Amino acid sequence: MNKKTIIAVGAHPDDIEFGCPVTVREYIAKGYDAYYIIATNGENGFKIKSMRSKDRIEERKKEALKAAALVGVKKIYFLDYKDGFLEYSESLRKKLTLIIKDIRPEVIFSFDPANLEFDNINLNHRDHRIIGTAVFDAIFAAKNDFIYPDKKGKHMVSTILFYGTHKPDYFVDISDSINFKLDVMRNFKSQFPNFENFSKFLLENIIPKDNKGRYQEAFRKIEIVQISY
Repeated sequence: MNKKTIIAVGAHPDDIEFGCPVTVREYIAKGYDAYYIIATNGENGFKIKSMRSKDRIEERKKEALKAAALVGVKKIYFLDYKDGFLEYSESLRKKLTLIIKDIRPEVIFSFDPANLEFDNINLNHRDHRIIGTAVFDAIFAAKNDFIYPDKKGKHMVSTILFYGTHKPDYFVDISDSINFKLDVMRNFKSQFPNFENFSKFLLENIIPKDNKGRYQEAFRKIEIVQISY
């Protein structure tokens, strides 16, 4: 019997940690293997300006690997695109599609491509918008026999959980794991050099809460049903 798998996709190191690390860990606890895909190197979000680009890239990858190991992720696929310059291309869609066909996940997490509110310059970052759309298109391509054929054959993802959404309809209570989420994000020292100050802002302004004040990871959920013919 094949191992159940999930994939979480981000545009930069730390995107997935904002969006869904507790939910990913819960899937792992249920017996799933988890994999990450990070599209860009994140070098242009670095807070220490004196480091060379090559060193910034290396540091951000190390941080991502430490954070993923804490969650229990088996592997990160680094696609190595330039931070802030991600383009929608057939190359990007093909890379994503072939990883999906190889890993054969039941569930994929990614940015919500439908969030075009443009009310937050960080959340609606160009790279975030592009990776969300490319993942959505790759999920379609992966279930097709002919778009990017490979030895493993087509694969149908069952569920998409879009984070960074403006229309959440699926919520995971993470209040009991909020310190774990903070510990995961603490690994990104290049992004959050004063983590104590940042964590207060995170808890007060970024992590969603329900009407009882309990912390959540919030998603727009799509259950994929293949048309019979």
